[in-house]
Amino acid sequence: MAMQISDLKSKWQHDPDATVRLIVRVTDNPSAHVAQVEAHGLVVRYTYSLISALAVQGAAAAALALANEPWIISIEEDKPVRTMPMAGGTNAKPI
Repeated sequence: MAMQISDLKSKWQHDPDATVRLIVRVTDNPSAHVAQVEAHGLVVRYTYSLISALAVQGAAAAALALANEPWIISIEEDKPVRTMPMAGGTNAKPI
């Protein structure tokens, strides 16, 4: 379950120097916002034109400032996604 932006802001305020990795959904072409994101001190790792999003990394304090931009639809933590259970995990079945 994704955290609400208010929960993320709280987390970032608590530790503004923490390094965060985020997926930032935008209202239009994500490439148009690369310079703005970088101006906040974040590094753009990838742009995703299909879903109008950017993968960014940087300080939590920079993410707090970025969250106020009017062209942002949503922000969520960039975490690994798995389609299959990990070997040895609770859902793993013996062969």
